[in-house]
Amino acid sequence: MRNMYTDSVGPIVRTAPNMIHFNDIDSYNQVFKVGTKFPKSASLYTNPTTKGSLLNITDFHEAHLRRSALQPYFSKQSVRKLEGLISTKVTKFLDRLNDMDTINISRGFRCLACDVITTYSYEKCFEALEDPEFAPDWFRAFEALLDAPPIAEIFPFFMPLFTWLFENLDRSTIRKISPSVSAVLDFTDQCRGAVMRQKTRWDAGETDMVTIFAQLFQDDLKKGRKASTDEELTADALLTISAGMDTTGHTLTLATFYLVKNPDIQGKLLGELKTVMKHPRDDVSEETLERLPFLQACLKESLRFSHGVPGPLPRDVPSGGATILGNYLPPGTIVTASHYLYHTNPNIFPEPLKFNPERWLAEDTRELERYFMPFSRGARVCIGLNLAWGELSLTLARLIRRYEISFSNDFKDENMEWKPMFVPITKGPLLVTVRERRE
Repeated sequence: MRNMYTDSVGPIVRTAPNMIHFNDIDSYNQVFKVGTKFPKSASLYTNPTTKGSLLNITDFHEAHLRRSALQPYFSKQSVRKLEGLISTKVTKFLDRLNDMDTINISRGFRCLACDVITTYSYEKCFEALEDPEFAPDWFRAFEALLDAPPIAEIFPFFMPLFTWLFENLDRSTIRKISPSVSAVLDFTDQCRGAVMRQKTRWDAGETDMVTIFAQLFQDDLKKGRKASTDEELTADALLTISAGMDTTGHTLTLATFYLVKNPDIQGKLLGELKTVMKHPRDDVSEETLERLPFLQACLKESLRFSHGVPGPLPRDVPSGGATILGNYLPPGTIVTASHYLYHTNPNIFPEPLKFNPERWLAEDTRELERYFMPFSRGARVCIGLNLAWGELSLTLARLIRRYEISFSNDFKDENMEWKPMFVPITKGPLLVTVRERRE
């Protein structure tokens, strides 16, 4: 992608008859700011597996109403109340590592994130960490689910046909045509069952349950929002799990990879962790970890490599048109930007492909922060970013403090290269072995 932007071409490129891709931070902030007039483009946000979810809503007002119903459950204050739940799941995850020889820790991290978000969302854990190999059936379905959006990016005209087939073919036919799509449907059924059981209890008067969907079960007359339909609840249930797993799982995978590959960096982090965790199995609070500058620097550098969503994020030029980098774009033009390009800008991040947490400890990091958007920005910023930060901090700190970690004999660095999906998925797993620290 970076090869598109040469001195002769410049920071704006026409990638399709009706699509412009730009690489300019001021233009990014123009398009993605709070109060933007550039809506999400239906060219991408029509994935049938998340039809009806917050992710797919392109209308500003409708998206605001849905988001405002979910936002309170992901505030900093709400996440702090979840710390006991997160710590319990992290302990279970770390204990499981002792039972395994060669560990696919990439999947382990996603199983951990899944158990946190499902317990919080549904009061019923999906128990992904119980799987002997961290490879429950839903994980393969999740991987299949992530394959669909890039099709929309490259061949947007295929999406209506794909959606029609998805919605109209019977399950047995879909299973024959595509077992992976069938697995996605099975996982969707599991999510639907979880949220529908909660809705049934809510409708029966059990309104004191813990669920992030409480406000979506009912009308909000003051705001003019109607209760979500069963389809919308199912879509948001699926989205919550998949989004809740991905950024956390991928970032922890990369953090572990780079810390094992750079023992000097890991050693400095371990020394800092020992100041607040005297023994390898000690628990610790997120509030304490927030005061550890090198840990926070390691997390930011890992998020910079993770990118959140690295591929193009299409938005439609609003009525009246818009000017980007001096170029007038007519209404309906699709504009895209890539977090990958900003996170690897060599003028902002020298040696951008080098894992260097020290860059975040400089006296002035304002320019780095300006180009740092792993959770996107503006009104559509990732709703779960506070939960992600909590999981990242608690998991990485306790993992590094408790275990000596090594790559397995059959692991290759090439595994950590990522596929061009909607979210970054590595070409292979991170395979490690662990040994308890003895102190």
